[in-house]
Amino acid sequence: MRCAKCLKNEASIDFTPVVNGKSQKIVPLCKDCSSASAKSVEAVYRRVTPEEFARLQSDAKAAESFFSPKLEEELEKILEAIEDAEKLPVGRPGQEGGNRTLFIGTHWHALHFLPTGDGELKPHSLLPPPLGNVVQGGTATPWPCTHGHVRSLTSDEVRAVADALSKISVARLRSRFSVEAFNAGQVYHPGRARWTEEDAEAVFEIYPQVVGFFQSAAHDGDMILLSSD
Repeated sequence: MRCAKCLKNEASIDFTPVVNGKSQKIVPLCKDCSSASAKSVEAVYRRVTPEEFARLQSDAKAAESFFSPKLEEELEKILEAIEDAEKLPVGRPGQEGGNRTLFIGTHWHALHFLPTGDGELKPHSLLPPPLGNVVQGGTATPWPCTHGHVRSLTSDEVRAVADALSKISVARLRSRFSVEAFNAGQVYHPGRARWTEEDAEAVFEIYPQVVGFFQSAAHDGDMILLSSD
């Protein structure tokens, strides 16, 4: 079984979260991810309709429940996303019943750096949209996350990102990667001192899922919320 976080390495450790003294569902992790999990910054995309977004803004309890699910439920979503990615074609717009949460783990900085060439770690991107909105953009919401605040992309911004990403293939992304540039730019890579060619494969594997996520959201007129935890 593959690691539930990096989606690349074979899982070698069965991680059992403990919440309020009770063991939760086992999550398979590789050695690298298990050692870095406590201190890493990980990113999550969530799709919401404009109507759902408005309700979250007006209902504090609903927002708290939405952004602070039980750990067991959040881990279950991650595992389901992995299973769906293995079973279904990635990037097919308008998939009914598709997963509305995409966990990109610690690859958020690499996924920002490769399309834009910008390595600055800002609270949000200073680059112009749409590519500046892929990982670091959007508008800050009142809802806190572990690192800063949840950020929102409007339906129009989601469509613009989806269109821009559709023009950047995995092959084109690969052509932009170099170990030297990543290490010189200090692209975020917890648990490892330096990037290698092999490390980048996980980024290229998850990139089509990001493209597909934005395309599906754009097709359905959804907004996307970004959080770093």
